Amino acid sequence: MKALLFALLAAATLVPAARAQSLPAVYLNARDEETVPDSATHYRVVDRKKGESGYAMRDYSLNGTLLLRGTLTGQEPTVRNGLFTWYHPNGNKAGQVHYHNDEADGVYVSWYEDGKVSQRGEYSDGMRVGKWISVHRNGQKRSEGTYVASRPHGEWRYYYDTGQLSAIEKLDNGRSTNLKFFNLDGELYAGAPRRRQAPEFPGGQAALMQYLARNTVYSKAARRKNITGKVYVSYTVGEDGRISQVRVVRGLAPEVDIEARRVIAALPAFRPGREYNVPTAMTYTLPIMFAPNFKLFGGVKATQSPPTEARVGNPDESY
Repeated sequence: MKALLFALLAAATLVPAARAQSLPAVYLNARDEETVPDSATHYRVVDRKKGESGYAMRDYSLNGTLLLRGTLTGQEPTVRNGLFTWYHPNGNKAGQVHYHNDEADGVYVSWYEDGKVSQRGEYSDGMRVGKWISVHRNGQKRSEGTYVASRPHGEWRYYYDTGQLSAIEKLDNGRSTNLKFFNLDGELYAGAPRRRQAPEFPGGQAALMQYLARNTVYSKAARRKNITGKVYVSYTVGEDGRISQVRVVRGLAPEVDIEARRVIAALPAFRPGREYNVPTAMTYTLPIMFAPNFKLFGGVKATQSPPTEARVGNPDESY
């Protein structure tokens, strides 16, 4: 709760004095539904633009990091109009598109954390249309294809970061009619093609849960204060399988927040996730449970929960 109060105070300092009075902050869950603070994943601050009918809105993670900025012309129900921008934890833009009458409309661009473009396409009345292209971090093309009313249609091509073709899929209004994978040397892939494979911890998910239970330390300081509950940590499994971008997205107290971040940052390398046979970075949120050891001897540890993949910052996944 202290972390939540600190986040709200931090957000309040970001509102310029020239603006009208801000409305009360609203706590939201992962589906952007209003909820109580203990169940929230983020919160929203809204204030009326001076001399205008619109409302400036900003979404923050519970630790005060800016996630999204945009303009509302209605709140009940919510109506989005104007430019909406998503942000990476380092403050750089993650995605951007205009809205018209609550529908994404126009060019959509997304960026990697270092500012390089990762994807580009177009929306019309809230639907993906026309040619879309994605790019590897090194600037090589990653995928290209066409959408019709938000459904992939025609031939889609996928590429390794070397430029070598990794897959070709033919689709009819979102329905796959043919899919071929290729190895790095250009030879046809002999195994069964899988469009998406999640990263895998050595030994599987059960081994990951055991690792967390064995290596998470419930400190004496936390025990004395009877700090009990879950710390939610976000992390990315990179294209090489290594852990990066570790941050606490919902904390309990410094004594356990620091430990939760430490145990995730120390995870060994995973087998990388893949999309269309291409190694792919994927971001997850993992709750780390802290509870007293009820056995004086033997070491019963708190049961840990498996990770969930973080939502993507683009119009298809918001609201």
